[in-house]
Amino acid sequence: MSLLRAAASGRARLGLARPAIMGSRASSFVPSTPEEWEAAGYEVSKKNGAPKIPSPWNKWFPYEPIPFSPKLGPYRVMVEKDRVYQWCACGEATTQPFCDGVGCKDTKF
Repeated sequence: MSLLRAAASGRARLGLARPAIMGSRASSFVPSTPEEWEAAGYEVSKKNGAPKIPSPWNKWFPYEPIPFSPKLGPYRVMVEKDRVYQWCACGEATTQPFCDGVGCKDTKF
């Protein structure tokens, strides 16, 4: 019997619930407004209300700037052929996912 199967059968015999998986979407609360992000303890952009969410990368490289995250998911946009688009790296542009040239001023990006 494997160790995982033994642990699962032991929990079942004792009537214990299965431990929750860290980061599961069903049990975690994801704020949706700038006010909810601030209440959760995150820094919020004054330009577009996007939260600044640190990643494990920032633990290893603490001097790297942390961008704001205006949307937690992919963007679906229509683009034109042969036109050059500037992608926003700071997360503070109001024309996400593209840079407006205004949001990045006074940032490290």
